Amino acid sequence: MARFPSRGRSGAALLEVLLAVALFAAAAAIVTSALNASMGSLERQRLGLQALNLAASTLAEVQLGIRPSVSQGQQPFPTPMDNWTAEVLASPMDSGAAAGPSGLVRVEVVIRHREFLVVQRLGEVVRVQASGTNIPAASPGSGGVAP
Repeated sequence: MARFPSRGRSGAALLEVLLAVALFAAAAAIVTSALNASMGSLERQRLGLQALNLAASTLAEVQLGIRPSVSQGQQPFPTPMDNWTAEVLASPMDSGAAAGPSGLVRVEVVIRHREFLVVQRLGEVVRVQASGTNIPAASPGSGGVAP
């Protein structure tokens, strides 16, 4: 004589399977959410590091005289970095009206990404060449601050 499980026992097994599937789905959703947050954070860090590298490179170009130290608008980077723009803001640092210009320029490089909200600023005081070709002219009343 064969024994058949009672109705209550088979209903409990079905309830256990449904509970296990629900717990698995909840755990998968939590892991997926954590993974997405981690990937987003990694992308933000990558973009921030790339912006900082571009800012340091642009500032080095100004120091070497490759890029002029006069204030310019946003300038795009060449093709591999065409989503990034660089803006050089420069203002002379005079050591006083009687002493004349000191040859020092406060240079701030602003790097922006066109698609994402990534902005990196890097500033430094730079001594420009004595030839005067890279010295930014301060407009009267502006205090030498770029617009």
